[in-house]
Amino acid sequence: MLILADMFTPLNKSREVCGVLALLGLGAAFGVTVQRMMGGVAVGSVFGDSAAVENFTLLFRLMFFASTAGVVFFSMRTRELAGYRHGEYYSLLLGAVLSASLLIASRNLILFVVALETLSMCSYVLAGFIKHERISTESGLKYLLYGAVASGVMLFGISYLYGMTGTVQIPEVTNVLIRLSESGALNRETVLLAFVLLLTGLGFKMTVVPFQFWAPDVYQGAPTPVTAFVAVVSKIAGFGGLMVILSPLYVAGNTAAVVSVHARAMHLPLLLGFIAVLTMTYGNLVALRQTDIKRLFAYSSIAHAGYLLMGLAVFNVDSLRAVLVYFIIYLVMNLGAFWLIVVLVDRLGGSDLARFRGARFKSPFLFWTLFIFLVSLTGLPPTSGFAAKLLVFGVVVKAGLGAMGTGGASGSLGALTPEAWAWFALVVVAVLNSAISLVYYMKIARVMAFEEPTDEKPIAMDWLDRTVTVAFATATLVLLYFAPVLALVDRAL
Repeated sequence: MLILADMFTPLNKSREVCGVLALLGLGAAFGVTVQRMMGGVAVGSVFGDSAAVENFTLLFRLMFFASTAGVVFFSMRTRELAGYRHGEYYSLLLGAVLSASLLIASRNLILFVVALETLSMCSYVLAGFIKHERISTESGLKYLLYGAVASGVMLFGISYLYGMTGTVQIPEVTNVLIRLSESGALNRETVLLAFVLLLTGLGFKMTVVPFQFWAPDVYQGAPTPVTAFVAVVSKIAGFGGLMVILSPLYVAGNTAAVVSVHARAMHLPLLLGFIAVLTMTYGNLVALRQTDIKRLFAYSSIAHAGYLLMGLAVFNVDSLRAVLVYFIIYLVMNLGAFWLIVVLVDRLGGSDLARFRGARFKSPFLFWTLFIFLVSLTGLPPTSGFAAKLLVFGVVVKAGLGAMGTGGASGSLGALTPEAWAWFALVVVAVLNSAISLVYYMKIARVMAFEEPTDEKPIAMDWLDRTVTVAFATATLVLLYFAPVLALVDRAL
């Protein structure tokens, strides 16, 4: 419908007509998904058990549809995409969100790969959509090259899993590995190698170290709405895909304090915890030196991937609950921040931080609302980012308490086992990284609030711009009370 509408629409009306049509489609899909989720969907499957129909997949669809609707709105308002026909642009966005939805529903490794690759290919084209700008086409090419290598390595890992288990059905793959672990016939090193190779493809989407090298260039070169899409939808899809692959292991470790014995047998908590430490530390330290706000947010996104992976390293249902709540809050505060970045880049002519000098004097409203998002991304109260990090950190602390020796109840440090020390050390590293992130987020605020503006021209925002900004900022504050979100997540789990 978008492509046909674009054919019969004048160039100067293409963006608005196709954008409204895309929003109507996403709104209809969102409404149907809400109706199905509230109606209590029975667990089922389609396509010969290749895809699941359950509340877990519906929750991800709600996040994808809402995020993409925000990206479509940003695309309709930004000047970066002016002068192009937009039928193919919005079609690629909808194709990407459809692929992300199918990825989360996949219960078959072949369908899983097809969905992930379709999401990737749509993203490659979107990243290089501004064809007359070298930096945009360069970002699309780099995204493609990194993605092709990551996909090949991931397929190699999947071939190992198929060779060990004799099936491509995702639940059965993990169940076979669990049975091998129980019988003592599991080759742990081979399983670990397979998951490392698999993580290469998913880690590319999740922007975890060492698969993050594409992110800064793509975030900087892509149109800002596409950057928001990659930072939110692609990242959540990557983490959701990892949750789908490993889900039986989380069910096996369903208590708050005990890490799944089967996950431990495959060395997965150690692997994910180690990558989480590298990811959050690398992202935060490199972000300190950035002078471009889109590159800075690329490294910020890498750091947040580390926090999320830290939660997933604890293999129990509580960790899934914490990570899903983090997704929803991350979605709101990131889209709000990127919306104001779209406004700043449009009005000030670039994404270099030097252009934002004195922006508080040009638009106090924009500055203070952006400040709310920056505080939330840091993880400080009274914002929802604090609740998100508190939940994830709390899950890891519980894992450490559960790993303590019998003397640990008395509070004796001597009763701490090496595993408990590892969990507590992981939390300490995460807290220190959050403190580091405060430096570069507040650097943005300092440039806008305390440096002299280069000109006195105000940053104009009409009523619609302000309404959207207030909606995101209000949600970022209100979600500090996360009980309704937790209820929605529990329904999905």
